[in-house]
Amino acid sequence: MSEKLIETAAKTATTGGSALVGGGAGAAIGTLVFPGIGTAVGYLLGTGAGGASGYQLTKNWFK
Repeated sequence: MSEKLIETAAKTATTGGSALVGGGAGAAIGTLVFPGIGTAVGYLLGTGAGGASGYQLTKNWFK
């Protein structure tokens, strides 16, 4: 396999996994604060934050 393919797969998996974890945590916090709409808002914010942090993490790995 080419190194670029492995790098792309690692970046995608890390960013996607971080977004899922962030979404789950955000939904849980949103549910505690305001059940219903808080769950949805928390999920969206958590997914964005998790995806962004995963992306930043992989940028540091592959310099």
